[in-house]
Amino acid sequence: MGNTADLIDEIVIQPYWVSIYFEDLCRTSGMLLTSYGLFKTMRFVQSINNRLARELIIDDLTKVHNRRYFYQHAKDAQHSPYVILIVDIDHFKAINDEFGHDVGDVVLKELATKYDNAFTHQNKFARLGDEEFGGYLPTNNMTQACDFSQQLIDLAHTINIQNSRHLTVSIGVAMQTPNEPLDKVMKRADQALYLAKKSGRDRFEIAP
Repeated sequence: MGNTADLIDEIVIQPYWVSIYFEDLCRTSGMLLTSYGLFKTMRFVQSINNRLARELIIDDLTKVHNRRYFYQHAKDAQHSPYVILIVDIDHFKAINDEFGHDVGDVVLKELATKYDNAFTHQNKFARLGDEEFGGYLPTNNMTQACDFSQQLIDLAHTINIQNSRHLTVSIGVAMQTPNEPLDKVMKRADQALYLAKKSGRDRFEIAP
């Protein structure tokens, strides 16, 4: 509008206030509207980036951290040694077969929420996949890690499946040895989990 008024000013004689006030007002309004539009666009792009960044590290079903976040955090963490827990829901396939996948999803979400609240301070918890979860404890105190593992087992017992039976989990526990990479600690924790399953479930085992 300001440019139009300026063009008209070249063709016909306009009142002085038009050329002084109207043109400046239009140009100023245009700059303000453009700035506001850029601001809103930047806010929208930022919100999209934040949502995408969150989706990269949050499990879609349980809303706790996912495997990607867990591995990255454990690799970047400065504390050494640390303890890794691998938690697996006992007989989860049987739960899905007997009660349906909807009930299985509810169990996963309820357990994940309870466990996520139990992992405080620098401890980290994540869903690794399916019915398996991981815990990172920045400690070299194995007794403390074992006590916490038992607390997790007891916490699982507070979940009733369709008022039919309580939930149980098995846990593999492994402490990092000097300079041991994360993948090897995870493998030893997984072996301890297998031993816990083989030994009757509803228990934890410590990796040698």
